[in-house]
Amino acid sequence: MRILGAVALCLAGCAGASPSSAAPTGAPRSETSVPGSTGAIATVKGTSTPTDDPGIPSECADPTGPVCTPPADFADRLCDKAFQDVALSLLARGTPFTRGYLRGKLDELTFDEEVLIVHFHAPQKGGIVVGSNLGTYDVLRWDGSCSRGVEAEMITKAKPASPRVARIRWNRMGARTQDALVAASDIVKRARTKRGKECKGAMTGEVSATCDKADDALTNAVVDYVRSGGALPAPDEMP
Repeated sequence: MRILGAVALCLAGCAGASPSSAAPTGAPRSETSVPGSTGAIATVKGTSTPTDDPGIPSECADPTGPVCTPPADFADRLCDKAFQDVALSLLARGTPFTRGYLRGKLDELTFDEEVLIVHFHAPQKGGIVVGSNLGTYDVLRWDGSCSRGVEAEMITKAKPASPRVARIRWNRMGARTQDALVAASDIVKRARTKRGKECKGAMTGEVSATCDKADDALTNAVVDYVRSGGALPAPDEMP
């Protein structure tokens, strides 16, 4: 989705956004600044990724750039559709790519949501200036989807007390990733079993409150496993 123009920041009241699409964060991350922006961006140090797939980028496209992103052609393909498995690998502990947090609610993005910066579009030079003219970001969410053209002023390095994440989409995962998560983590296994029991196989549409809570528990379990450095198989499908 292309987001044009200035976007009003959400006031502190946004912190009460529905928790049904969010999960708590893991370990703190080190930070780096984006010159000229309102608030810097948080970055994870290191170059490793916990998969054996050479197709998953493990280095910054431009080590001297204002943010660490995957290669531009990879980012373009990544944002063509939702790649849940790939998102988990890119957001895993130890990857070098720049993280950011939403300063307000913005369309599908939630206040305090953690995202991965996959492309930085530099500010316009000359002509009519639209918005803050600090540039825009394409960002990857924890559910494997992208949001394009997010104003740089909407992203901050300041880690909130309880960062949110987009709800993990279990049905978007490949069979190998599902099997690996269940086999490696008893917490994920129990959360997956409970989710199946409470939701009775439903993946979309109206669901019960207990199903909604089970979805959140499964998201928490998967995110905690990935952030703790848990191994992941090569994704079944690559961008």
